[in-house]
Amino acid sequence: MTSLLHTRHLWQLGFAEMPRPLALPRDYDVVRVGMGLGLAAIEAMIDQGHRVGPLLCCIAHHKLLVPVRAGTVHWWGAPHSDCGAGPAQRCETYGGWAACRNRLWMLPAGRLAAATTEPGALHHHLSQMRARMRDVSGQLQAAGAREACHV
Repeated sequence: MTSLLHTRHLWQLGFAEMPRPLALPRDYDVVRVGMGLGLAAIEAMIDQGHRVGPLLCCIAHHKLLVPVRAGTVHWWGAPHSDCGAGPAQRCETYGGWAACRNRLWMLPAGRLAAATTEPGALHHHLSQMRARMRDVSGQLQAAGAREACHV
């Protein structure tokens, strides 16, 4: 484990990309987000009782790939992440898309485990975490400015 995967919640780990978790449905979309922001948002969701699905972590690209229900791409429109149609599990790299190595599945342990993560709640928590991180780092120009959810 690296410090990139620091979490305060219990997870079941699959130290390979294949096989994929049995709980995943056949059709789903994938939200791609930086690992730090993504894990902070997922932990906030768990803290508030939201159900969370499996997460695919790309150690090489510091990305978190979050399966969400299919059909959510058209409304995603977020500055902090992107949502791709279908279960393609690729990380964005400079110059295009590429398959990666050094990836592992994280499955939430306990009663909050789900087949996929709820996209509306994920979008909201990603926006909140990004605003908090920017507030702390002093990068926001306007006092009280917040990211708005496009859901």
